[in-house]
Amino acid sequence: MKKIITTAALLAASWTVLPTVHAHMYAHNVKKRGPDRSEIALTFDDGPDPVYTPLLLDMLKQYNVKATFFVVGEKAKLYPELIRRMEVEGHEIGIHNNRHISNWFLSPPALERQLIKAADSVHSITGNRVTLYRPPWGHFNPFTLQQAKAFDTILWTSIPGDWKKNMTAEKLAEKLRMARSNGAIITLHDSGETTGAYEKAPLIMMDALRLFLSDQKSASFSFVTVHTLFRKN
Repeated sequence: MKKIITTAALLAASWTVLPTVHAHMYAHNVKKRGPDRSEIALTFDDGPDPVYTPLLLDMLKQYNVKATFFVVGEKAKLYPELIRRMEVEGHEIGIHNNRHISNWFLSPPALERQLIKAADSVHSITGNRVTLYRPPWGHFNPFTLQQAKAFDTILWTSIPGDWKKNMTAEKLAEKLRMARSNGAIITLHDSGETTGAYEKAPLIMMDALRLFLSDQKSASFSFVTVHTLFRKN
């Protein structure tokens, strides 16, 4: 019995933890930081949200910040006006699966369907092909990178935990300051509906982001889309 349990645990790890660690630490085709320029890419996952995303877009416009949104396909379909607004205001749109489901629970055909549906939803709204992908929770299975080869897979330099219930604006703003560096990709969330997230977390995130963007040292950085961050000079 013990041998069966051990074998099952090893098989589970080979499908979940090991591919995820490899992708985060060693995969050359997964991007986590841009070139050494005074630029930062702010990225937002899990939206669009009908309440929080418009408020976030207002703030980004106020501070002249361009960002990248990794959207859930089903939500994009529900709120196409927010997808259109993102594009009109100069932001970049990537996909975050059609449903916010971990790749650990998806077979290769199921993941392929998630990617196609999400990309098609965005394309039907904007008319543009989606080129960026971020897996929910940053989870990879052994086939994720192969299935997502049509996209640039983007992770992060810093993910400061803005979704947590015990997070305060001041604490989060300090984490953002600590993450501030050349080429950084910072991951935040504009929806609190995801499993494990505090439903009002985006309000705290926006308060923290305002503190961060108002900081004098932040003024020495340009906040750009992921595409701009990785442009070739």
